[in-house]
Amino acid sequence: MPNGKFVLVVMVVLCFLAGCTASPSTTPVSQIEAGENITPVPERISFTAPTFDRAVDNGAVHDLRSSFDGPVLMLWVAAGCSGCHDWTAMLKDELAAGNISNTTNIVSVHRYASFESSESVANRYAYNNSSHHTPWPLLLPDETTTVIDVETGRMTNVSLYRAFQEPVTPTLQVVDEEGRLVWTSKTYWANSTVLAEALNIMDEGGQ
Repeated sequence: MPNGKFVLVVMVVLCFLAGCTASPSTTPVSQIEAGENITPVPERISFTAPTFDRAVDNGAVHDLRSSFDGPVLMLWVAAGCSGCHDWTAMLKDELAAGNISNTTNIVSVHRYASFESSESVANRYAYNNSSHHTPWPLLLPDETTTVIDVETGRMTNVSLYRAFQEPVTPTLQVVDEEGRLVWTSKTYWANSTVLAEALNIMDEGGQ
């Protein structure tokens, strides 16, 4: 019986000692480190991304802000996204009808490089005989793309997707002439009223 009591006392002491040697912080180190490394999204942003190097792409690598003067109408797309096809068709039709000025800066940005191949994007959007050919720049960023702080001209460690508010597809956005994200659509299918709102914001200089 004394031996049993001794074993019990030893176990209790070891339990207390184990608690004393534990880290006083209840937050995992990985979470603390992640919090310390979060960089604020710059107010004015740009990014560079490869293209298919077509004549309308303005080169094999495209810098959003240095490529344009004025606001940019940006459509986030995926090859298999029906809403993206719908928005692309509307933009083309409105351009052809003269309801969008041919000087309006329009770009499409591929959203899901991690699981859609560039070939599937090309087949859907890049060629003249593609079902939803885009006669404007088509940008192909990948999961590692980060944004440029337009104010300083320096590359940041801020993810492209986080900087543009984690857009799903399709998402239509307006970036003003200073590089500020000033408007984001909320509709899946193309909508003339929503497009008119975006174009009005662009005409007003992003105000």
